Amino acid sequence: MILERLEVFKQAANSNGPINMAESSKPTQIKNAQFKKSRLAGHDAKVLLDYQVPARLEEIEKLAEAVNMALLDRDLAFSVNLCLDELITNTIVHGLKGAAGRFIHVQINMSNEWLEILLKDDAPRFDPFMQAPVPNLDLDVSERPIGGLGVHIVKKLMDEVHADYDGTGNLIVLLKRLHHQVTM
Repeated sequence: MILERLEVFKQAANSNGPINMAESSKPTQIKNAQFKKSRLAGHDAKVLLDYQVPARLEEIEKLAEAVNMALLDRDLAFSVNLCLDELITNTIVHGLKGAAGRFIHVQINMSNEWLEILLKDDAPRFDPFMQAPVPNLDLDVSERPIGGLGVHIVKKLMDEVHADYDGTGNLIVLLKRLHHQVTM
C-alpha cells in the first residue's frame, strides 16, 4: 500500500511541474501544490488538511493548530503534530538550512481504516528513515549523542513510513492504522 501511495504522490508532484524557485523576494511555494486524490482503502477517503508551511520554525505552531482543527481525536492529533514537528523541524534546520522563502507541503487524508500524512519539500535528497542515526536507547539521556531520536519516535507512532526523492524534492508518506471508528 505505501509504495502505491508513494507512486501516486510522485505522479502528483511531477504533474504539478518543478518547484518554482522564483527570483522575487516572495516565498517560494510548491507550484500548484495539490496532491492527487488519495487511494486509501475504500471509497470513504477524505482530504482533511492541505497546507503549505512556510519553512520557518515559528510556522509549525500554525500547522499544529490546523491539525488540531482537522483531527477531532485529540490523541491522534497529538501524535500527528509530534511527527510533523519532528520531520518539518529537521527539514527546515538540516535540509533547507534555514533558507528563507521556502515551503513544505503537508496533506492529511483519512479513511475509516487509515490516516495518511504526505509531506513534500524541495530540500536536497534525504531519507530520514534510512539515513538518520539509530539512537542507543540503553544510554542515559545525558550520554546519548544528538540525532535520530525524533525519527525513531515517528517510526514508533506510525504504522508505515517511507521517503523517496523524485528529482524535485523529498516525498514522505506516513500511514497510521485507525483502531477505532474516527469521525471526519
